[in-house]
Amino acid sequence: MIGAKLSARYDYFVIALILSFPLVINSVKIIGNLILLILVFFGIYVLFKERRSPFKIPELQVFSYITFGYFAVMLISIVQTEGWINELSHLGRKAHFALAPLIALAIYKVNIPFKQLLISFKFGLILIGLILIYQDLQGSDRPSGMINANIFGDIALSSVFISLVNFFNEKLKEKLFTLVSVGLGVYAVVLSGNRGTFLTLIILSLVYFLTIYKKQLSGNLKRVVSVIFFIFLTIYAVSIHPRTQSGINRAVDNTLSWVSGDEIQSSAGERLEMWKAGLKAFKDSPLIGYGYRNSTAAAQNYTSQDIKQYTHLHSEYVTNLVSAGIIGLLSMLALLVIPLRYFLMSLHEDKAHQYCVAGILLCASYMSLGITHIAFGEEHINAFFVLLLAFLLTKVTTKTKCYYEVSP
Repeated sequence: MIGAKLSARYDYFVIALILSFPLVINSVKIIGNLILLILVFFGIYVLFKERRSPFKIPELQVFSYITFGYFAVMLISIVQTEGWINELSHLGRKAHFALAPLIALAIYKVNIPFKQLLISFKFGLILIGLILIYQDLQGSDRPSGMINANIFGDIALSSVFISLVNFFNEKLKEKLFTLVSVGLGVYAVVLSGNRGTFLTLIILSLVYFLTIYKKQLSGNLKRVVSVIFFIFLTIYAVSIHPRTQSGINRAVDNTLSWVSGDEIQSSAGERLEMWKAGLKAFKDSPLIGYGYRNSTAAAQNYTSQDIKQYTHLHSEYVTNLVSAGIIGLLSMLALLVIPLRYFLMSLHEDKAHQYCVAGILLCASYMSLGITHIAFGEEHINAFFVLLLAFLLTKVTTKTKCYYEVSP
């Protein structure tokens, strides 16, 4: 077994890398991806030392096939599209998925303490909250640390809900720490001015309630009322913040103007125009699309608006559909739906419950964010998804239940 052969020093180093990841992925640019690169080298080490492929290890097969399969589809979409061979260089943004099996191999069988990982997420939320408060006080129009505001908000909101996975099993001091970190995390999302995350906040709140209901809320009316009250209070507080109100009002006005044909050069109008043009372009090449990173060029033929300046169509679903056709969309959906199925199937198991809740929230988050944002085309958002899914899905698909780490 791999776990028995790896040295204790290797285990400690991998654990240190994993626990450091939530602290840096959204606060210090590049470091999060550097952690994944180190894990890739560790995966190569395990591959040659153990002479076992992640595609042949039962616990890693699902993860390896869906991640590498997605990369392969993007590669094929370019190769099969005449005249776009030079665009192969852009596949670097999808490299996380090509290397994902090695990352899973590196952390597979290393007993990473989930409780400590959640603590790292909470410290990460506190860190980004303080950073954005400082930037806001300095007069930044849209503070987001060192990262693009949309990407920042997406990662921050996902981290907020993952931090709440074990809330009802925590002691009073731990709960207070969780609430402080979550509060700062939500405030950081609001300060970043990320409108798309407001919809995701509502969706993930509902998913969180339904996911934990049976195990942690059922039969306890006080808990049910408390959770519902907290969810409504959070959504209300976010909705009345001036940044959120301004963003929502602007989006509504922009949408109505686009529908009436008065204006398409607004933020929401541009998105709607790109989606409309992208769906028209898809009909001309429905099977394999136009090649990765060529979606805007293809959609440009169906709109007078200048959208070639962008690298994607501001919707992961439409972008994949135009880039790689129906096959591309299905491969992207496989990244989310197949793991979600495993998490739902094991949700009732006590030892797997916390991993399943986190996994469901992760998949639901990317499903929702993908409606208006790019979910798998930026290095930080890719790194966040790949590493977390590698950890969570391996825990759920493992046949040896003793590898579950149960929080007290």
